[in-house]
Amino acid sequence: MIKRPLCMACLLFLAVQAVRVFGLKSAADLQPSALERAASEGTRLTLAGTVDRIEEKEKVTAVFLKDNTVSVRGQHINESKLLVYIEQNSTAEIKTGNIIQVSGEVSPFDPARNPGNFDQKAYYQRQGIHVLVWADDFSVLSSEADRVKEFLSALRSRWKTFLTGHLGEYYGNTMSAVLLGDKNGLDDEMKKLYQKNGIGHLLAINNTKIKRCVLC
Repeated sequence: MIKRPLCMACLLFLAVQAVRVFGLKSAADLQPSALERAASEGTRLTLAGTVDRIEEKEKVTAVFLKDNTVSVRGQHINESKLLVYIEQNSTAEIKTGNIIQVSGEVSPFDPARNPGNFDQKAYYQRQGIHVLVWADDFSVLSSEADRVKEFLSALRSRWKTFLTGHLGEYYGNTMSAVLLGDKNGLDDEMKKLYQKNGIGHLLAINNTKIKRCVLC
């Protein structure tokens, strides 16, 4: 039997998740960013931005950047937010709050292929993220870290351990995906079930096509 403190904590996380999901702008209000208009799939670019959030996926690390300056095709573009995928085992030195420089290729987000499917493109655009970059090189320009966000990241990791410890791997990972946005360990059939019922946005499942043999 699940203890009352756990139930209350889960309700709190659900409330936060609901605000995050349903408080976003509608897809009809979205417009391409300057970088999205200037770059297409495979376009190479160099950028510098501040690490806002880090998420570990199965074989890559997702680094969310803010306040970015991008050099692409001879242009210098200011892009508010970007998502960068970096190979795991090479990002241990990156902390939230760091300023990093990245070189890589642009990869567009996938729209929903069928009605009811998860629309990755709309999901990220509602967060103000219009471009995904696959990094092949990066360096840390400023090692100053955001201690508050680093603490919250560690807390999130502990919450996942708590959920899987009390609910088991299957249900714990499912709750972690819904409440914490951590999809690592989520059962594939559960992903398909959420997408089939048109609520895949609750899990923010990443449908980026397989690239460089990396599965998200």
